[in-house]
Amino acid sequence: MEVPAWRRSLAALASAAALMPGAMPAARAGDLLGITEDVPPFTYLERGRFVGLANEVLDRVAAQSGLRVQRSIQPFARGLKTVEDLPNSFLYVVVRTPAREPLYRWVGPLDDCDLVVMTLRSSGVDFSPHAPDAQALRIGVIKGSPAGKMVREAGMPERSIYQTPGSETSTRMLYAGHLDMVAGLSLPYQHQAARLGLDAGQLMVAHVLQKGYGCYFAFNRQVNETLFQRFAAAFETLRSSGELKALQDRAAQARAARR
Repeated sequence: MEVPAWRRSLAALASAAALMPGAMPAARAGDLLGITEDVPPFTYLERGRFVGLANEVLDRVAAQSGLRVQRSIQPFARGLKTVEDLPNSFLYVVVRTPAREPLYRWVGPLDDCDLVVMTLRSSGVDFSPHAPDAQALRIGVIKGSPAGKMVREAGMPERSIYQTPGSETSTRMLYAGHLDMVAGLSLPYQHQAARLGLDAGQLMVAHVLQKGYGCYFAFNRQVNETLFQRFAAAFETLRSSGELKALQDRAAQARAARR
C-alpha cells in the first residue's frame, strides 16, 4: 500500500533529527502536521486547496510564527488515531468537550460551535427521545464526534443512532429520507446542503445539545513545546489584533451571500 506523502515527509524529518545530536524534533520545514476532515465552512478541499475559515486562520498562524504546517484530510475517526500516534501533530477543528479536555493541548477557539440536532422543516419530526415513537427515529452522527454521546445522554435509544463518516454523507442521507435527523455542528450541514445543490433553507434546529464548547486546534500532548508555544502565540496575536474577528465576519458574510 502506498505511504501517504505527509507520512513519508515526517519519517524523513524524524530520521534526519535522529542523526543530529541534541536536535529538536521537527524544528524546521514541515514542523507540524495538521489533520482535518471535510467540515465546511470551517475546513474543506476546493480544487485541491485547503480552504475555509480554519485554513485561513492556519495560513495566518503559519505566516506569523514562521512554522511550516503540512495538512492532510482524513475521516474524523482516522484523524483521531493519526494525531494520537504522531507527537508533532494536531487535529482541527475539534469541539472542546470536558471529556476531551485532558487528551489534547488546545489553541482557539475559532468559533462557539454549538452542538445541535437538525431536521428538515418539511419532515414534521420533533426531537423527543422519551416519546413512545422515539425508537422509530433515525439520527445521523459523525463517527468519533461528541454528538453521538450527547444524543445518547439525552435519552435517544442506541437503535436510533446511525454513525456516518462525515457531514456530507449525513446530509445526503437526511435529504434522501434515509435519516430523520442529524446531530453535530449546524454550519457544516448547511454548507453541505448548499454545496450539493439542496435547499439549505429546509434545515432547522430541532434541539440544542450543548452551547458554546468551542471549536479548536487540538494538539497531541507530546508536541514539541517550542513549536506549540510559537503556534499558540501566533494565534493569540491574530485574536488580539482583531484579525481573527475580521476573518470570522468575512466568513459569515460569504455564508449569507450563498443563501
